[in-house]
Amino acid sequence: MTMDMTWLAELSLVTAVVSIVVVVAMGIDLASGLYKASIRGETKTSYGLQRTTLKCITYLGSILICYGIDVLLHMGRLWDSLGWEWLTGIPVMAILIGVFNCAVELKSVREKADAKADRETWKSLMGLIKDLRQSEVTELVKALQEIAEQKEE
Repeated sequence: MTMDMTWLAELSLVTAVVSIVVVVAMGIDLASGLYKASIRGETKTSYGLQRTTLKCITYLGSILICYGIDVLLHMGRLWDSLGWEWLTGIPVMAILIGVFNCAVELKSVREKADAKADRETWKSLMGLIKDLRQSEVTELVKALQEIAEQKEE
């Protein structure tokens, strides 16, 4: 039994295009983030670039895994058995994860810089509160109560 593998080239080419589109979307998000930081007068650190690198590895890794799933689906002739021969050569899973990744990047670009900064500040504050010991929290509450009482006077 010989298996026609001509679909593999199509599958690989489309998956490569999906990967390129996702990388471009990440680049747009990075440029948008740098622009927003410059408008706000924030210092640019390597932290944002580290996050972008990790995101790139995650996104491209997920596309590669979905490509593997697509290859297995094609080798198992799933589309033929379902009567959907027209899907042969189309990496359905890789395209779906690529669309999802691009949608996340679009949301990130459209998000206001203030909202991102507020969220990061809130995360930092919550982390600080978790790190405080109970006695320190009690002292902090007392200090805040004193401040509130002074404002009332």
